[in-house]
Amino acid sequence: MRKIFEQLMATFRQFLKQRDYLLLLVPCGDTDVALFLKALRDLDRESGADMFLLFAEDFQSPDQFLNDTAQRLQEEHSLTNAAVGPDVPKLPPLPNDFLDVKCLAPDRLEAGLRYVHSLIDPRLGQHFLWGMGPGKIDDPGSYLELLAQLPPKPDIRPWMRGARIVARVPADFELGLSPLANAKRVQVRPFSIPPGAQEEEVLAAAGDPKLPLGDRMQAEVQLAYLDCAHSRFDKAIDRFLKALAFFQWAEISVMEGLVICGLGDVARREGNLHDAQHWYECAIVPAAKAGNPILMSTIVQNLAAVAFEENRFTDAEERYSELVTFKRAMIDEDGLAEALEWQGLSQERQLAYDRAVVCWEEGALICKAFELKHRLPPLLGHLRRGYQALEMREELENFDAEWAVEG
Repeated sequence: MRKIFEQLMATFRQFLKQRDYLLLLVPCGDTDVALFLKALRDLDRESGADMFLLFAEDFQSPDQFLNDTAQRLQEEHSLTNAAVGPDVPKLPPLPNDFLDVKCLAPDRLEAGLRYVHSLIDPRLGQHFLWGMGPGKIDDPGSYLELLAQLPPKPDIRPWMRGARIVARVPADFELGLSPLANAKRVQVRPFSIPPGAQEEEVLAAAGDPKLPLGDRMQAEVQLAYLDCAHSRFDKAIDRFLKALAFFQWAEISVMEGLVICGLGDVARREGNLHDAQHWYECAIVPAAKAGNPILMSTIVQNLAAVAFEENRFTDAEERYSELVTFKRAMIDEDGLAEALEWQGLSQERQLAYDRAVVCWEEGALICKAFELKHRLPPLLGHLRRGYQALEMREELENFDAEWAVEG
């Protein structure tokens, strides 16, 4: 995996330095986009003089994509201007033809590129890199049509000097069959993570006698989790127990807790909920000793899930209430919304709809405030069901009007 990542970094470095291409297209699958974006972020950190703007918004349509891109750039613009001192010039306002939702998407995108170009000095060798890595591309045709408006036609526009655009495209992209077939100054460099690449690298680390024993044991833990994920349960248990003995001897509490939690995961995957609960409870002591809130919240969430699966809904409610407390303290809005949803579901199974509705209402408001669109629809379904069970007619009458857009 490390070698693959270094090759990707080398591709981006070379593209940033070269002068022949404006647009680099990187065909890759949805599961590989995170590494694509990490490579661009790492290149940003090591490139002192150049300006990087990276966008990871999903693509449903050109207008939606530009709306989300403009919103992200507005946020970055505001944060930058708020952070500079009184003696430092602030960034100029974003152009109206970039922000105006009535303008065509290709025109808005080019207006954004012109704006960023105005912030650099190509005569001093400065570049700007505009990176687009949508995690999902729902309409590949219109996405590629949008990208096809960027290359020279045929003349080089002023904003192109010093510009570098990197765009993720679908894994099955073929230049010759796309709207960019005849485009100039376009380079294509596919990227993919071969199946098993991560496991091969970790296996090599676990068996490398030159590495410190602690590093090799951490590799064993990674392999154990991979074995568990692929239902190789006996191998997973052997690796977890081997690592557990070392971390207990070395008194590394956080890893001890993580390994014991892993043994609980194996038992749960095998359907042995009794043993799963035992291991998760055993993991609490080292996790608490380590003072690691992420590990503690994971253990509490697992205990809550086991209680729910065993129909111990009072216990599940209590555990999910504890999880809510953890997620509030961690300022994890996504995790908080999920915990509130399941706390409400545990209460619903006890017919405590009054308590459930309170949880679901808070979860829905969090989703609305932080734009957690993937979590909102199920919460709204629960909320409607709760209002109906409690015969809350006024709330039901206002429900559609209040939540129609969000739902």
